[in-house]
Amino acid sequence: MKVKVFGQIVDIIGSNSFEVNEVTNTDGLKQYLQTKYPALANPKYAIAVNRNIIQSNTGLEQDAEVALLPPFSGG
Repeated sequence: MKVKVFGQIVDIIGSNSFEVNEVTNTDGLKQYLQTKYPALANPKYAIAVNRNIIQSNTGLEQDAEVALLPPFSGG
């Protein structure tokens, strides 16, 4: 599945998107990210699945639209 990346997370990963196939849920995605990109071990980012910010572990289909969103600021 393709994961889109925004803001400061692009600097950590080095790209505005990446492909991942070995995860089936958002907890697995977080674990993958922490292993591959140690700078994301204590992240302050949100995960959106199909344009909805998730709050708990969510299953991921291969055609899901997944995005990593940095903290938002401003008013």
